[in-house]
This record gives sequence, C-alpha cells and structure tokens, in this order.
Amino acid sequence: MRVKTIQIVWHEKKPVYSVDFHSSGVLATGGGDKDVKLWEVKLDSEQNPAVTHLGHLMGHTRDVNTVRFAPSGQLLASAGVGGEMYLWKPSLETQKVFGLEETDPGWKTSAALRGHTDDVQDLAWAPDSSALVSGSIENICIIWDVEAGARKCRLEDHRHYVQGVTWDPASEFIISQSADRTCRVYGSKGPVLGKKKGKKSQAASSVHTVLDMQCLHVLSKRAMPASGPSEQEQEDSKPQRLSLFQDEQLNSFFRRLAWSPDGSFLVVPCGQYKQTADSPTLFTAYVYARGHWAQPFLRLPATNKAVVAIRFCPQLFSLRDCPPQDDGAADTQQQQPFQLPYRMVFAIATLDSIIIYDTQQASPIAVLGALHFEAVTDLAWSCDGTFLAISSYDGYCSIASFDKGELGEFVLAADLPPHIRERVACAAKQAAPAASTPQPHKTPGPASGSANMPPPSTSQASRLEQEEDFNRMSPLPMRKMTACIATGEKSGMKRIAPTPIVAGNSRPDSTQATKKARRIAPEAV
Repeated sequence: MRVKTIQIVWHEKKPVYSVDFHSSGVLATGGGDKDVKLWEVKLDSEQNPAVTHLGHLMGHTRDVNTVRFAPSGQLLASAGVGGEMYLWKPSLETQKVFGLEETDPGWKTSAALRGHTDDVQDLAWAPDSSALVSGSIENICIIWDVEAGARKCRLEDHRHYVQGVTWDPASEFIISQSADRTCRVYGSKGPVLGKKKGKKSQAASSVHTVLDMQCLHVLSKRAMPASGPSEQEQEDSKPQRLSLFQDEQLNSFFRRLAWSPDGSFLVVPCGQYKQTADSPTLFTAYVYARGHWAQPFLRLPATNKAVVAIRFCPQLFSLRDCPPQDDGAADTQQQQPFQLPYRMVFAIATLDSIIIYDTQQASPIAVLGALHFEAVTDLAWSCDGTFLAISSYDGYCSIASFDKGELGEFVLAADLPPHIRERVACAAKQAAPAASTPQPHKTPGPASGSANMPPPSTSQASRLEQEEDFNRMSPLPMRKMTACIATGEKSGMKRIAPTPIVAGNSRPDSTQATKKARRIAPEAV
C-alpha cells in the first residue's frame, strides 16, 4: 500500500468537502470553490498515486458539501450550501466552456431539485438509483423521485442538523444521523390492524415504497449501571442512560454513516463510550447488526479524535486461509468478530487519521495518520478497491493505492447467496479502465437491472445463524498497526497494553514520545 497527499490546487485552496468514485474510476470532488470537479486517478511511473484534472461542472453558486454517483453510474448528485441540489448526466455533446481552454468533461445538468432552503450536508442513493435522500441543517430529510425530479416525502423527526444519511442495500431501511445525538431508522409501516397485508411487487422500485416510511427506531442511549464501592450498591442503583453519540459541539459538519455492501450491518460514526459512569469518554464507532436496533453489538475504538465518516470497499473478498492470530483471544469467535463466509474491508475516518478494518480479524489492518493539517471530511473507495480517496478541510486530498491482490481475492458472484448477490452490485466486477468518462445510453436515467431484489428463500436458518453470531462478542486485545497491510506473520507485531484514550490534540510532540500506544481493537458493548 502506498499513500500520498496530492499537493495540487484541488478547489482553489478552499476546503474539499466530499469525494466519490464512479465505476469507471473517475473521481468527483466538491469543495468551497462552488464547483464539482472530475479527476483521473492512476499510478505514476514510480507506482505512486497521481491525478489528472478532467474538467469541472459549473452550476452551484455556493459551496458544494457532498457529491455522490448513482449505483447505475448514469447520474451524479451534488448538493451544498443554500439547499442547492443538482443531478448531472453523461452527455455526448462535448463543447468549449466559455472563458476556459479545456473542454467540458462530458456531463451536463439533468435536473435541479428544489425543496431545501438551507445547507444540505449529505446524500444517499437508493440501490436501484430511482430515489435519493438528502439531509440538511433544516433538521429534515427529503426523499426525491429522481425520474420526476420532484420531492416525494419529508422526514421531520430530528431536532437538530441532519449531518448523515444512508440507504439500506436491500431497500428496507433509511438511516439518518443528526447533531441531536440520535440516529433514526426509517422503514415501511406495518399492516393496519384488521387488514391483510397486500402483496408488493418484487419489481417495485425504491421510489414507490418511500411513502410508507416511518421512524421505527431511535438509536440514542444505552443503559449502564452506576459505579459504586460495592457490588450490592451497584445492583441496588438504577441503571443510567448515557448518550451513544456526541452533541453539536463536534468539530465537523458531517456524520457520514454507512451500510456494509451486503446489508448485514451498519457502522455509525461520532460515537462516545464510557466503561462506567465515572470513566473518561472514549471516541468510537458503533456497529449495529441488521434488524437488531436495541443496542450496538460492537464498538470500534478510534484514536483520540472523533470518528466522522465511514466508507466500505464495494468489493467482497474471499476468506484468508491463515488470518492473523491474536494470542490473547480465547477462541475463534474473539479472533473473528464477524462470522461471515467472505471478507469486507472498510475505512473509518477520524478528524486526523484513517483506520482500515477487515471483518475477518479483530485488529485493524492499517492506520494512516499525519496526512493533513486540518480535519478529514470524507472517504471514497474505487469500485475495484484499488484506490481510497481522503478529503480534508485543508484543501487537499490524499490517495491510498493497493496492489493487485493486496486486500485479497474477489468473491465470485456465483459463490454468493442469491439475496446477497443482488445487493452487491460490484461483486467480482472487473476493474474498469481508469478515467474513462461513462458513455450515455440512448435514454439516460436510472438503471433498472438492480431494481428487482428478490428476498431470501423461505429457509433462513443460515441467515439467522449469522445474526446470532453478531450478538456473541467479547473484549478483544489489540496489536500495534502500521500504515501497511498486515501479512499475518508475527514478526514485528508486539503486544501492547491498553491505555485510556483521552480527548485532546492528537499531534505528538517531544514530551509524548515515550507514551504507550493506545488501544485500537473492537470491543463488545
């Protein structure tokens, strides 16, 4: 793995707020210069990441906070300050941009979505690209009908800024996270009492189901017994309810949560954790198993800064024959937190570092730090898992590149269960040519190939066993990680005693050189 901060003028030295990859390898960025820019990402002669500017999309009059490509690859959504939202589509008409020497990158405005009156902080596409959800500082989420370019419904349950939204790969849930210290789970309403539940067409798109959305669960607090001098006092004391998430004083505009590609679990940023009521607060990300919203089943500790964004590699990988072993783990369940028939890789962004996890092992496979002078804002994986893009308030982006096979071998679509195969659009997909602008279809619009999402078969024993595995967790020891992929060999990997994680400035100085490494390993909640 190689990591490089690309020191070019990305957005006129203004902050870069968002990044996202197209399936062709084109990188889109949005920033404080009011433009959406497209870049070619490739490796130079020394095999280091490098970028080339392809063009920019003009239309916004204020800062662009978020950019997201549709799963179909035929649309790009951008949103920002003042509630401006635009949809862009590929165009065959390549024309000269007035006042510029370069030509446009082959994308043009498809629609302007009117509905927000204040800043939009995050966007998320439906799996079939038929709908889009946006969250804003008006304390609301809006679900949009993409084909009609119109508002479908509003979700008005939050009491503070909505800073993160995500759409379930199975189209069952929409999750939003707000500065009111809650995370809300929206889903379809149940059948009315006394009426039979109608049969829904399997071919129905996501946009036709959003009218039934209502808030099903609120993720906010967890019960914790108060600490006392004796066990009897602890039993007699009433359990305290502590907030799971940080409040509006978080030093970031974004709380970008994410679903796993197969839809089996959700990772939520901006978490805070206390072992007891008197313990110091630790920064963390919480993991929720699908359908189990009572409490998180796992927490992923951060460094000494808050977690602000989560992003999954869209590929699924085969299990390693000999995963890295941990001498302190009692059994396989402790060594492998996620008992899955494949591996998933995801990145967690704190304000000043990136932690990369693998679902087959307990400790992270890489920790990247000291990349930027200011806070990290967003993450994006390329479709083939070769590149990981990182944006920051300092106006620069960093690119991490992975050699072929470094993360593992792709899982073939034929080896996946049918319902997982439908959810993972990029499973075993061949790497597309880098920086090739997608060619439009005769009728640009959302792809309909992924709209049909058949449910699992009636025999769900194996799936239930996986859900049960999510609930059997125990604290895990940690290993010291470097900014390179763990190979599984024990040489150079030493045991480190866990130490408290204290909030504060994370930049080391000469007085902190002898400090012990902090604990970075998943723990059961």
